[in-house]
Amino acid sequence: MKNALNYHYGLAIDTIHQKQKNYYFQVDNINYLMMPYDNIEEIDEIYKLNVILSNYFPFHQIVLNKQQNVITNINGDNYILLKIFIDKKNIEINDIINLDNINIPLEQKKLRRDNWYQLWTQKVDYFEYQLSQIGKKFPIIRESFNYYVGLAENAITIVSNTNKDNIYLGLSHRRIDNTAFQLYNPLNCIIDLRIRDICEYFKYCFFNNMDIINEVNLFLIYNKLSHEEKRLFLARMLFPTYYFDLYEKIINNEIDEIELKKVISKTEGYEKILKYIYLRFKDNDLNIEWLEN
Repeated sequence: MKNALNYHYGLAIDTIHQKQKNYYFQVDNINYLMMPYDNIEEIDEIYKLNVILSNYFPFHQIVLNKQQNVITNINGDNYILLKIFIDKKNIEINDIINLDNINIPLEQKKLRRDNWYQLWTQKVDYFEYQLSQIGKKFPIIRESFNYYVGLAENAITIVSNTNKDNIYLGLSHRRIDNTAFQLYNPLNCIIDLRIRDICEYFKYCFFNNMDIINEVNLFLIYNKLSHEEKRLFLARMLFPTYYFDLYEKIINNEIDEIELKKVISKTEGYEKILKYIYLRFKDNDLNIEWLEN
């Protein structure tokens, strides 16, 4: 990889560290990451977005190769080189809110992910079919799956009955945790409703043993969500991305099925969060009986 980086980028590297298929190194005290990337259809829009975002925040910079291409093919695999500006720092809720307020052109049609109804129904339908074929191999999934599909169906119902015509779209992320590396990774960026990231952040924090009730309360007090955004906030919190992400990793043999028990054990606590949000939004024509009790 050292020779390839020198040939394609003109970078002379003394030491390089490999972690799985990622390569980490420094040049002139600047951190770099060479990582595999195959989503070719979206890369032009991601690069244009990266140029815009770099004017406002310390997003990692996509480095073009000598041919001025984003993608570099090395031994049959596609790679992207990132210059890393912030790595291990943990983020806070205000870091997410600040990104929500960026005004960016919405020309990146391939990056839009705001059709939650279609995306969620397709995901659930596919998982239900998949589990019907291989469910016997995964007893923990088989026993817990219906509960989380029920949460997803509640979320889908809310979305289907909510008008999204006048809801603000902005910068969001495919997945978010509490690290600056993910927040400022341009390859993680998409265009979606502004409440997406904050909901996924709350879910990540809760299922990683952080108390979120105070932050949820403060967010809802100081951020004036519209009638429609309140409904979709609850829908996003209901939709169990935390479970489905683990499900996919288990099915793909990336992690052991036992990892699901960490999520399942927190069911009661998370239901309390959902009920708290639901009762705050009760005037929004919501009617989910099990959240009333």
